[in-house]
Amino acid sequence: IGEKLVEQLLEEGAINTLGDLYRVSMTTLLNLERMGEKSANNVLNEVEKSRSMTLGRFLHALGLPGIGPELAFSVARELRDAQGLMSWLDDAHAEQGAASFGPTEDEAGKRYEHNQALRRLMALEGVGIVVALHVRDGLEARRSTVEDLLNELEVRLESQLSGGGVFDTMTFCVTGTLSKPRKEIQQLITDAGGKIVGSVSGNLSVLVAGEKAGSKKAKAEQLNVLVWNEAELMNHLEEDTSTVQSDGEVQAKPQPSLLDFQ
Repeated sequence: IGEKLVEQLLEEGAINTLGDLYRVSMTTLLNLERMGEKSANNVLNEVEKSRSMTLGRFLHALGLPGIGPELAFSVARELRDAQGLMSWLDDAHAEQGAASFGPTEDEAGKRYEHNQALRRLMALEGVGIVVALHVRDGLEARRSTVEDLLNELEVRLESQLSGGGVFDTMTFCVTGTLSKPRKEIQQLITDAGGKIVGSVSGNLSVLVAGEKAGSKKAKAEQLNVLVWNEAELMNHLEEDTSTVQSDGEVQAKPQPSLLDFQ
């Protein structure tokens, strides 16, 4: 399901929203130019495969400003499911005096500046008021889309992952031009247990460098940080019988499937 097909569906008036993609019929597809029954079946099968996902993957896919895969997973782990997400969104707008604002003072008598829903996210590592507001306002701006998608999708409970992925305990930074969108690459890494960071340091496990990687690649080489290109990353993800160590060596050991992390 690429840009060309989406453009065709838009031009034909078959879709106007993201949710419409999940309501496209075989008849609609067969009416498109150069679309045969086999191709139409492939499209419908791919649509069906994407109907089920965890809340973290759903949040990340919405493209909320400043919310990468790690933060999306942390927020989803706190809110747990779709119902929790929408309840939180309603409460996150509460003003002083409203019941949903929650306690107005802490135990020391200091007045709270923000409602309890926002404070709930602010208690997460790496989340301050700016990020919490990005989540709230980003969801509110997309509310109609989110509600529509939740009617079409099975957004599953966000599980507490216990680790064990091929990249468990490893940190990654992604830079440069890649064949896939950067968010997609980052999601593949976090699905396999890795953690995404935004800068290069001596503590970084791997820098994934695409074309025109620039200063981050130069700094990684200076610090002797392992550098992979996109093909090397995909090779490690696709290996079925090994696990990758932070020094880049491969050790024989059964590797969990990416399906284990969905």
